[in-house]
Amino acid sequence: MSGQTQEYSSRILLTGRGAVMVMLAVFALGLFGASWTPWPVLAGAFFLIGSVAAVVYVRPGDLLMVTIVPPLLFGIALLGVKAATASGNVVLSIAEGAAITTAEVAPWLFAGMVLTLVIAWARGLRECIRELRQDLRADGHRPADHRPTDRRPDATAASRPGPAAADPPPPAA
Repeated sequence: MSGQTQEYSSRILLTGRGAVMVMLAVFALGLFGASWTPWPVLAGAFFLIGSVAAVVYVRPGDLLMVTIVPPLLFGIALLGVKAATASGNVVLSIAEGAAITTAEVAPWLFAGMVLTLVIAWARGLRECIRELRQDLRADGHRPADHRPTDRRPDATAASRPGPAAADPPPPAA
């Protein structure tokens, strides 16, 4: 066994789905704590803890997913907690509570995402991105900057209504 395999064999590694569930639970716990106490900073601190824990304990192959989903999961958990703790006009209470909470924890969200990306990059996020690019190229998808520049009319262009590709432009008046 190589040293890297032995290092990870004694450590608990989550799948991507497991890491998502851990983040969702930690985010919801922090948001409930912030709703029930006078400390709104709990929501942000739990976001940071959940995001970092997920990226540290996830399998290296799932790093890309775990670096992308924390803001989305936080938003879902935030709306769920605000809906569960809403009083009065539910829609207004959810909208107001979500806006206020997001404003209060914005620095924590930013710090959590930066720390998550730094740790993921150190754990091999670059390789995950490289594999994704190779898979997309193998499937025939091309990024926007690699489109062919050749604009020859094809057989389907001739069958479309409208001016043909070979027609000269109308004279300028």
